[in-house]
Amino acid sequence: MTEKIILNPISNILKKSFKQSKNKLNMAVPFISGFAKKILSDIILNNLNNKRLITRFDETNINTFNLPTLEYLIDQGFEICFNNKIHLKLYITDNDAFITSSNLTKGGFENNIELTVRVDNENFKNCHSVFNDLWEKSKDNVISKELIAKNFNKYEILKKKQKFEKMQITQVNENFKVGSLDIQQLLDLIFNSKDDYSDCLKLAYSANKSRNQLKDELISKGFDFELFYAPIGHSKRGDNLFHNFAYGTESKLAGTGLREAQFREVFEHPEFKNIISFLLPESLGLEPWNLEDDKVFFSFCNGLFDFKVPQYSSALPIRLASFFYPEYFVHIFKLIHLQKVCETLGLQTDAKTKGQKLYAYNIFLKKKMKDIPYDSYIKSKMIYQVLYSVELYIRLDNGENYQDIIKSYNKKWIKNLIEKGKMNLENIKALESAVISQ
Repeated sequence: MTEKIILNPISNILKKSFKQSKNKLNMAVPFISGFAKKILSDIILNNLNNKRLITRFDETNINTFNLPTLEYLIDQGFEICFNNKIHLKLYITDNDAFITSSNLTKGGFENNIELTVRVDNENFKNCHSVFNDLWEKSKDNVISKELIAKNFNKYEILKKKQKFEKMQITQVNENFKVGSLDIQQLLDLIFNSKDDYSDCLKLAYSANKSRNQLKDELISKGFDFELFYAPIGHSKRGDNLFHNFAYGTESKLAGTGLREAQFREVFEHPEFKNIISFLLPESLGLEPWNLEDDKVFFSFCNGLFDFKVPQYSSALPIRLASFFYPEYFVHIFKLIHLQKVCETLGLQTDAKTKGQKLYAYNIFLKKKMKDIPYDSYIKSKMIYQVLYSVELYIRLDNGENYQDIIKSYNKKWIKNLIEKGKMNLENIKALESAVISQ
């Protein structure tokens, strides 16, 4: 056997060598994707007795943690060990040994610029020795079906993170104009108001304490359903996130408008554990979200909605995100409300999906309100003032009567904001007082 240098693609060459091998397929390769199933088909694997793989088992990269592929290989009779220090790529059959830069991925075998050497007779024996020595050092680190099952929740979260990493980030631009209304003057008035927020600040302290206690418990003890919901009559009825959202501190700071049945259907769903794992990956021992990074924040917003759970539509995903990460999300849980206020403040965006919209609206509002020395609970109250002040302005400017406008709203909290909006517009002399007081 003579030495041969091969450039990509190498799929057909290696598949042919694997297929001709009657006994052995030994591989040492750190990165593996689902592409391995295509290369290592059942037809190739059935006749082999000595099937061994040394790989990495590292949750920081999905291609060292591709659990379905590893499970497939175990089902095909592979013994698999892990060694997180390996970087070599070595493929050995009965008759060939390939030293290569190619991982067992489509990129490694076909798309990337890689270099592979099929070694000569002397180095063929050396490759066996290298592999066997590495196997001896790694053989206690067995990848079994039990280990895979134990880590599958981590894999699902990593896969969801990866899903949106390569998406184009939504564009966020500004065109700052609403008719003849001086928006900046209105913002300055609302953001510099002397409104008494002392009660809100006191509640925010309690909210922060409750949030940190829940996060600490999830990180130290793992997921527990009773931390999120308990029915009437249960001893922990008043000591969970549902009760906090519906009746406790959080409800006083920022109500969701959701009924108990809606919370219960989500919190009792088997997939809810994965939602919490996604929101708080450190509860699985994974790296926490770095939401200061726009790309990471974009992935988070898109992944937040990527769960098929009844009643888990818009309000509850946003509510959970704002609970766990209040410094990044204002406490407004209807995308249409966020859209209205952002467009009022001049937002222009190409966002189409819920995740893209949530990203665009919160990035925009965070920058718009960065100088305000309050938390997001108070900022959300200010944002609603902006929303309904402008909505009132537009309706008055279109010739509607103020009393008819105020009667058209059924909810007391909106009526209060319309009345506050009337005062705001009067203070900045946005419309003739005679028009506003009709």
